[in-house]
Amino acid sequence: MDFYGVQGHHVLKAIVALLGFSLLVFFVKLYRIRSKMMGLPGPPYHPIFGHIPVAIKMAQSLPQDVHPHHFWYWLRNEYNLGSFFYFDVWPMGPPTLIICDAEIADQVTVKNSLDKHPMVKEYLKQHLGLDNMAAANGTVWRKARTVYNPGFAMSHLMTVIASIVDDMETFNEILGEHADNDQPLELEAVAMKLSFDVIGRLVLDTSLNSQRTSDELVDAFRRQLQYLSSANTWSSPFVGLNPIRNRAIAKNSAVIDKCLGAILDSRYAASAEKQTKRKRSMLDVAFKTYNDEYKLDNSAGMDASFRQMTIDQIRTFVFAGHDTISTTIAMLFYFLHHNPSVRDSLIAELNAVFPATSSNPSTSAATAAKIRADPYVLNALPYTTATIKETLRLFPPANTVRVGTPDSFITDPATNTQYPTHDWVVWPDSYVIGRDEQYYPEPLRFAPERWLPASEASRVQSDGSPWPIPPAGAFRAFERGPRNCIGAEFGMLEVKVVAAMCVREYEFVPGFKEGDACVDGEPCYQMLFGSAKPKGSVPGKMVRVKKG
Repeated sequence: MDFYGVQGHHVLKAIVALLGFSLLVFFVKLYRIRSKMMGLPGPPYHPIFGHIPVAIKMAQSLPQDVHPHHFWYWLRNEYNLGSFFYFDVWPMGPPTLIICDAEIADQVTVKNSLDKHPMVKEYLKQHLGLDNMAAANGTVWRKARTVYNPGFAMSHLMTVIASIVDDMETFNEILGEHADNDQPLELEAVAMKLSFDVIGRLVLDTSLNSQRTSDELVDAFRRQLQYLSSANTWSSPFVGLNPIRNRAIAKNSAVIDKCLGAILDSRYAASAEKQTKRKRSMLDVAFKTYNDEYKLDNSAGMDASFRQMTIDQIRTFVFAGHDTISTTIAMLFYFLHHNPSVRDSLIAELNAVFPATSSNPSTSAATAAKIRADPYVLNALPYTTATIKETLRLFPPANTVRVGTPDSFITDPATNTQYPTHDWVVWPDSYVIGRDEQYYPEPLRFAPERWLPASEASRVQSDGSPWPIPPAGAFRAFERGPRNCIGAEFGMLEVKVVAAMCVREYEFVPGFKEGDACVDGEPCYQMLFGSAKPKGSVPGKMVRVKKG
């Protein structure tokens, strides 16, 4: 008994020593982090608790499910903060530098493009793979970007628009079915199915038909998005420690890899026979790169590392593509409902460019036929383009999060003073910048006219003066610099096709109720659902527009 008593005493002493050492490490790190904040601009700061008291006040003022976009906008307005500020709630979240100024944002994304923060890879790796382009840095990112850039060139995109119109016609029919049956719908969820089909055409050159049928790959991607939505490390810092959830993610991820791998292997096996044909899909681009690097030998099979890298990039394209497209389509209809004069102007442009004909009395059918015949007609829609950009300004679906370095500083344009980025998450916030009055007078007003060419007579504000032209760095829906969104032009094209084919046929009536929680005056605020998604997936009803 004495032996066990002595041993137990030693074990207890070891535990106490370990706890003591852990506390020492914790407080040393706390002191170091809190010391770094001293003298830097930000909300009221407590020397021990940092900004945690401010964060508690913020949490009490906002719904629990808001995207961090709204955190920074609330903080800036509540405490009258300037063009950037620091926010430290460690250990509840990483110390963060929030940039609210277009010029400073360009300093860390264009002039000196900082690497993506490691937490982006940690957040996405279970869902998009280790080498996904969205989080990769250095040679891995450069190689992937070089390989896939040709697939997103405008000249190539125009070759696939005709096939994408088929999916748009299905989407148009589905909206009509909801309207005729007076069925409520979640518009973003309906548009998400469309986006899967369109991305399937572009990336895989395959018709997934997810708008009408169930598909194992699409269903697995949807489940993965549900898991991703619960991975908000800001509101739930310990979510990644749930072993049951992690096992479910890994199992579902394996299903995605299996489905994509089967498509990849099948197409690879047949690729040698098609080398003389025009390359159409992202898979074809990948095979061309592979064939340039390795001698194509179908009997030997594809190099395993190249195969996994290709699967990771396809997952990234599907995730990012569905993201921007479905959200922007839903919010476009939402904003048009609340701004009938904008809707009238948009319809006027569409009628001028896509008039109904005797052979095609339906505006959607006439539009589909004209786009198939001449996809470049989509470049002749300045007001439609402006309406989409205004939607993206007010509701940007994504942001970039960078990592600071010891030799990287931001410079305040007003004072020419330099400030550190090292040990800070660097977050240029597109939502805050897009609502800044210095760039966008009447920032909460939905005004596509601000994006029209300077020569347009309709480009005027309420007081009759012209809208100022915002600097390029103030529009960051697709970010800027070398890490901008590779699919930005494709996303704009797709939403233009939806607007051209559907806006004159249907009006969306949002289903938010009086008394619903609002953020920045809107019940349809942004939530973190993998990226910034609209509250409730934009519930409402579709109504057919009366003709004549």
